[in-house]
Amino acid sequence: MAPASQGLLARIQRANDDAVQRFGPNTAEVEAFIQAAAQLTPWQWRQVLATKRLVSSVTKEGAGEASGTAGAIQASIRSSETPISEPMARAGEVLFDALIKRSEEKQLAAWQAMSALVMRSKLPALKFAVHYAPFVSAIPVSGSDVLDLKTQIFIARIAALNPELCEILARRWRIEPAASRALLSAVAKNREAKGEEAVALTAIAYIPSQLAGDAGWSAIRTVVHGGRVLACLADLSPEEVAANWAPLAGVIPLGSLNEPDTVAGVERVAAALIGGIKTLQARRRSPRVSPTVPPKAPAPYGQNSTEVAAFIKGVVEMTPIQWLRVLDRRKLVESVTREGSAEPSSVVRAILAAIDGSRELDTFTRCRVFAAVERAGYAFESPGRLRPDQVKQMYLPFAGTIPLAEMNGNGFVQSIASLSKHDWQKVAEASPDASEEAVSPLVNAGSALIDFVGGRSDDEAVAIWHAASALVRRYQLTPIKFAASYAPFASAIPVTSPRSLGAMVSRYVTALGRLGASQCAVLAQPWQTGDEVSNALSKVVADGSARTGEEAAALTAVVTVPMRLAGSKGWAAVKTAAYGGRVIASRTKLTANQLEELWRPVEGAIPLASLAAPAKARR
Repeated sequence: MAPASQGLLARIQRANDDAVQRFGPNTAEVEAFIQAAAQLTPWQWRQVLATKRLVSSVTKEGAGEASGTAGAIQASIRSSETPISEPMARAGEVLFDALIKRSEEKQLAAWQAMSALVMRSKLPALKFAVHYAPFVSAIPVSGSDVLDLKTQIFIARIAALNPELCEILARRWRIEPAASRALLSAVAKNREAKGEEAVALTAIAYIPSQLAGDAGWSAIRTVVHGGRVLACLADLSPEEVAANWAPLAGVIPLGSLNEPDTVAGVERVAAALIGGIKTLQARRRSPRVSPTVPPKAPAPYGQNSTEVAAFIKGVVEMTPIQWLRVLDRRKLVESVTREGSAEPSSVVRAILAAIDGSRELDTFTRCRVFAAVERAGYAFESPGRLRPDQVKQMYLPFAGTIPLAEMNGNGFVQSIASLSKHDWQKVAEASPDASEEAVSPLVNAGSALIDFVGGRSDDEAVAIWHAASALVRRYQLTPIKFAASYAPFASAIPVTSPRSLGAMVSRYVTALGRLGASQCAVLAQPWQTGDEVSNALSKVVADGSARTGEEAAALTAVVTVPMRLAGSKGWAAVKTAAYGGRVIASRTKLTANQLEELWRPVEGAIPLASLAAPAKARR
């Protein structure tokens, strides 16, 4: 009887062990997730899907995509030849059975989160956060309630980040090899620490609402690096800690994580972040936890100040050969744009003369002067489009200083160049109000360029001003209008990083650069899409995630197409090519049928199948 009983007990013990480990080492957590996911309310599901879309706006291509459809995943789970592990397959069967009445989008989101839980001990913190972040507010993960105090304060600091601070975190950085090796060694000793994971979950659920795209992803990686450093403080020397914390020191000083007067508030904020990030985002600034970084001075060139400054520096260093290419490209662009020059040389020279002449005045007065000169310059350059009374009204600020009779564009430039400081003040007083926030970046850009532009030809001056003003107003212009102004400089001073486009968008832009005459003729044909798919596209591009791809396509097309097709047909082809960039950049948010229908205007010139990744050769 003894052997038999021992065999029976052994089998019972093995059965119990199998039950405890049926979904892998995190079985209890996976079971709790499946039960909680099946009971989520419609409102909670909306929050989950909204967060998933935010996460996909910063993750690299394919990082946030589910591997196939729900049906394909279930077929793979039940297949005897499946590459999916047994714990994952068993958990998947239970999950899909529990969510059988939910939509496919919800099933795929839950499958991603559950698979991350199954593999949690083997995944890097950031990769786990990418998959699980949509559910972190509805179904908090274990370990978030045992964080050390510094990590809790750091998480609270993340909730206080604004777009400007996120941009600082997105800058490229490098750590000395010795300090980096020390951190890697410390991480190997602290694999069970959950601090880095909690920071990653917070960052990836919060930062995309402040900064999207490749820059948002860079900021998230910097913040997660900070969480890793905090988790290993005990195994790092003070010098190694300082070297590894350098990328974050300008935004969140390490010393600010030791403030004792914020402990009670920090514990509440950290708990809210881990257990309900979405709720905290609505009122993300806790009155007891404020950022220690002093307020940043306004950017001189507006929202896009960094790129404008790079352009001003780069345009001064251009070679004669580059200038020849710029002027050739400008002629190509003008051959397809509907209106000739958006700003004739006389208007550009008048604007620059006004910026130069009003240097000694305050910014608000200079903005009013800028607006007055721009309006008067257009009045002189549009003799057939404006009535005499309209011209007189637009010229009114200068009526008491420069007589209107027999005045033309070039004469106007010469006249305003001789005005004194007192004259400019009189012009400003007679001018209508101008938005200082909108105009001052243009005035500052003109002030930085005035000395260089003064020695260039009219064609070069116009090209420079068009590109600089387009960069200043980049996010107020449509992608195709921005491309029409900036395209002459796109190769000499690039403003779009190829790494931020993704593989398929890059292949599409390359295909546009190789268009032939017959392909341009196809793109120039009139077309129309159905209201349903058009509305679907409008919804997915509303967050601006497709803008980079559309801009890159427009910048390439507005130079390539005019070589093959000029006039209104060329412009129609350019518009279709830019539309293709918008569609291909939004493909991950569209269904296969929607993508196919939206791509029809481009299919005849660039088949969608040609943009797929080339098959790898077998050895």
